[in-house]
Amino acid sequence: MKKSFLVIFIVFITLGCTACINRFAVQELNNNAKELLAKGQTEAAIARLESSIDLDESIFETHYNLAVAYMQAKLYDKALKALEKVQELKPDFADTYHSIAVINEELAYDILSGENDKDKKLSNTEQNDENSDKTKDLSDEDKTKICEYFTIAIDNYNKYLTKKENADDKDKIEQKINDLNNNLRKYGDNTDKAE
Repeated sequence: MKKSFLVIFIVFITLGCTACINRFAVQELNNNAKELLAKGQTEAAIARLESSIDLDESIFETHYNLAVAYMQAKLYDKALKALEKVQELKPDFADTYHSIAVINEELAYDILSGENDKDKKLSNTEQNDENSDKTKDLSDEDKTKICEYFTIAIDNYNKYLTKKENADDKDKIEQKINDLNNNLRKYGDNTDKAE
């Protein structure tokens, strides 16, 4: 009886220690990745965060930080997948919805810019001015996709504001929603999506 208890106790302590060590390692990798991102070393940060997820995939912050790193690298598909995991782990985390909105805005503006090289991409304001004459050049498929991206961005900005009622950037986000609704009307969707 004592031997069984001792074995169970040792297994329990071992598992507990392993979990603590993994949590510490994950936190260390996350901190290291944040430093790398701040230095502009996105690829190295992504590698650290992916390793961190290999150790423990249950920490939403790691997935969110990985999404941010993917966004910086313009790997939007991977960023959206990481954000889906954040939503699964912590559905009320407001910044997730803000990030999804930003990605969809970027995807729409990528179509408007007509460039795949995102390093040469114009800012959103410059694109609005420069692309005002390009509306005629867009295919119906492009216009539909642009409207889809803008609609997703609007929906997610609204979710962000709902989940973060006292957001410091509330006025800025409300203005973005207004601008996106104007773009929806311009590129084919005549319904106002803002709440």
